Amino acid sequence: MRKSIVYCSIIISMFGCRSENSDNQLADSSIAYPDSVTIARPMADTLCFEEIVGKDVTTVRLIIDGNSVNGNMEWLPWEKDRARGTLKGQKNGNEIIADYDYMIEGINQLEEKIFVIDSDTLLIKSGELEEKNGKLVMKDPTKARIGQTLTKKACQ
Repeated sequence: MRKSIVYCSIIISMFGCRSENSDNQLADSSIAYPDSVTIARPMADTLCFEEIVGKDVTTVRLIIDGNSVNGNMEWLPWEKDRARGTLKGQKNGNEIIADYDYMIEGINQLEEKIFVIDSDTLLIKSGELEEKNGKLVMKDPTKARIGQTLTKKACQ
Protein backbone atom coordinates (compact mmCIF):
# COMPACT_ATOMS: atom_id res chain seq x y z
CA MET A 1 0.00 0.00 0.00
CA ARG A 2 2.81 2.36 0.88
CA LYS A 3 4.41 1.76 -2.57
CA SER A 4 1.13 2.59 -4.30
CA ILE A 5 0.93 5.92 -2.50
CA VAL A 6 4.51 6.77 -3.46
CA TYR A 7 3.84 5.86 -7.12
CA CYS A 8 0.61 7.84 -7.14
CA SER A 9 2.24 10.90 -5.61
CA ILE A 10 5.05 10.76 -8.19
CA ILE A 11 2.53 10.48 -11.04
CA ILE A 12 0.38 13.27 -9.61
CA SER A 13 3.41 15.53 -9.14
CA MET A 14 4.45 14.91 -12.76
CA PHE A 15 1.05 15.44 -14.41
CA GLY A 16 -1.48 16.76 -11.99
CA CYS A 17 0.25 19.63 -10.25
CA ARG A 18 0.94 22.03 -13.08
CA SER A 19 0.20 25.68 -12.71
CA GLU A 20 -1.16 27.78 -15.58
CA ASN A 21 2.31 29.29 -16.12
CA SER A 22 3.95 25.89 -16.51
CA ASP A 23 1.35 24.93 -19.14
CA ASN A 24 2.19 28.06 -21.11
CA GLN A 25 5.90 27.37 -20.78
CA LEU A 26 5.36 23.82 -22.01
CA ALA A 27 3.32 25.06 -24.96
CA ASP A 28 5.96 27.67 -25.80
CA SER A 29 8.79 25.16 -25.62
CA SER A 30 7.09 22.77 -28.03
CA ILE A 31 7.73 24.95 -31.12
CA ALA A 32 8.69 22.79 -34.08
CA TYR A 33 12.05 23.55 -35.68
CA PRO A 34 13.13 22.25 -39.09
CA ASP A 35 15.67 19.45 -39.16
CA SER A 36 17.99 21.51 -41.37
CA VAL A 37 18.33 25.16 -42.16
CA THR A 38 18.81 26.26 -45.75
CA ILE A 39 20.96 29.34 -46.15
CA ALA A 40 20.32 31.25 -49.34
CA ARG A 41 23.47 31.62 -51.45
CA PRO A 42 23.80 34.14 -54.20
CA MET A 43 23.44 32.61 -57.64
CA ALA A 44 26.61 32.03 -59.62
CA ASP A 45 27.38 34.63 -62.28
CA THR A 46 27.86 33.44 -65.84
CA LEU A 47 29.86 35.79 -68.03
CA CYS A 48 30.67 35.33 -71.71
CA PHE A 49 33.34 37.12 -73.73
CA GLU A 50 34.48 37.08 -77.35
CA GLU A 51 37.27 38.46 -79.50
CA ILE A 52 37.15 38.42 -83.30
CA VAL A 53 40.29 39.35 -85.23
CA GLY A 54 39.76 38.87 -88.95
CA LYS A 55 38.35 35.35 -89.14
CA ASP A 56 39.96 34.21 -85.87
CA VAL A 57 37.64 33.88 -82.87
CA THR A 58 38.36 33.43 -79.17
CA THR A 59 35.50 32.82 -76.72
CA VAL A 60 35.51 32.48 -72.94
CA ARG A 61 32.60 31.47 -70.70
CA LEU A 62 33.12 31.95 -66.95
CA ILE A 63 30.88 30.69 -64.17
CA ILE A 64 31.83 32.56 -61.02
CA ASP A 65 30.53 31.20 -57.71
CA GLY A 66 32.05 33.21 -54.88
CA ASN A 67 35.80 32.92 -55.48
CA SER A 68 35.51 29.68 -57.45
CA VAL A 69 35.62 29.93 -61.24
CA ASN A 70 34.78 27.29 -63.85
CA GLY A 71 34.10 27.59 -67.52
CA ASN A 72 35.49 26.97 -70.97
CA MET A 73 37.65 28.66 -73.54
CA GLU A 74 37.89 28.19 -77.30
CA TRP A 75 40.57 29.54 -79.58
CA LEU A 76 39.37 29.14 -83.15
CA PRO A 77 41.89 30.48 -85.66
CA TRP A 78 40.79 30.40 -89.30
CA GLU A 79 42.06 27.31 -91.14
CA LYS A 80 44.44 26.29 -88.34
CA ASP A 81 44.36 23.87 -85.44
CA ARG A 82 41.94 24.90 -82.76
CA ALA A 83 42.16 24.75 -78.98
CA ARG A 84 39.10 23.94 -76.89
CA GLY A 85 39.04 23.19 -73.21
CA THR A 86 37.84 23.81 -69.68
CA LEU A 87 38.81 26.39 -67.10
CA LYS A 88 39.01 25.86 -63.35
CA GLY A 89 40.45 28.39 -60.95
CA GLN A 90 40.08 31.05 -58.30
CA LYS A 91 39.06 34.70 -58.42
CA ASN A 92 40.85 37.28 -56.31
CA GLY A 93 39.41 40.76 -56.78
CA ASN A 94 39.16 41.28 -60.52
CA GLU A 95 41.90 38.74 -61.35
CA ILE A 96 41.32 35.07 -62.12
CA ILE A 97 44.05 32.45 -62.19
CA ALA A 98 42.77 29.28 -63.82
CA ASP A 99 44.01 25.99 -65.21
CA TYR A 100 43.14 25.71 -68.88
CA ASP A 101 42.85 22.02 -69.75
CA TYR A 102 42.55 21.83 -73.52
CA MET A 103 43.26 19.80 -76.62
CA ILE A 104 45.28 21.16 -79.53
CA GLU A 105 46.57 19.20 -82.52
CA GLY A 106 45.23 16.02 -80.89
CA ILE A 107 47.31 16.50 -77.72
CA ASN A 108 46.01 17.34 -74.25
CA GLN A 109 47.67 20.35 -72.68
CA LEU A 110 47.39 22.01 -69.25
CA GLU A 111 48.22 25.71 -69.05
CA GLU A 112 47.84 28.39 -66.41
CA LYS A 113 45.79 31.35 -67.63
CA ILE A 114 45.61 34.75 -65.96
CA PHE A 115 42.49 36.80 -66.68
CA VAL A 116 41.52 40.29 -65.55
CA ILE A 117 37.88 41.38 -65.61
CA ASP A 118 37.71 45.09 -66.41
CA SER A 119 34.14 46.36 -66.73
CA ASP A 120 32.76 44.78 -69.93
CA THR A 121 36.07 43.32 -71.08
CA LEU A 122 38.14 40.27 -70.23
CA LEU A 123 41.87 40.76 -70.51
CA ILE A 124 44.05 37.67 -71.00
CA LYS A 125 47.64 38.03 -69.90
CA SER A 126 50.45 36.44 -71.83
CA GLY A 127 54.14 35.96 -71.21
CA GLU A 128 56.97 33.49 -71.34
CA LEU A 129 55.84 30.01 -70.29
CA GLU A 130 57.75 27.19 -68.66
CA GLU A 131 56.69 23.65 -67.81
CA LYS A 132 56.32 22.71 -64.15
CA ASN A 133 54.88 19.35 -63.12
CA GLY A 134 53.21 18.83 -66.50
CA LYS A 135 51.63 22.29 -66.61
CA LEU A 136 52.69 25.37 -68.56
CA VAL A 137 52.95 28.32 -66.16
CA MET A 138 54.07 31.92 -66.49
CA LYS A 139 57.79 32.09 -65.90
CA ASP A 140 57.43 35.56 -64.36
CA PRO A 141 53.80 36.69 -63.90
CA THR A 142 54.95 40.22 -63.02
CA LYS A 143 56.25 40.59 -66.59
CA ALA A 144 53.03 39.31 -68.17
CA ARG A 145 51.34 41.70 -70.58
CA ILE A 146 47.82 41.88 -71.95
CA GLY A 147 47.75 39.54 -74.93
CA GLN A 148 44.06 39.58 -75.77
CA THR A 149 41.07 41.75 -74.99
CA LEU A 150 37.68 40.05 -75.20
CA THR A 151 34.38 41.94 -75.14
CA LYS A 152 31.44 40.88 -73.01
CA LYS A 153 28.54 39.36 -74.91
CA ALA A 154 25.25 37.66 -74.13
CA CYS A 155 25.67 34.01 -73.15
CA GLN A 156 23.92 31.46 -75.33
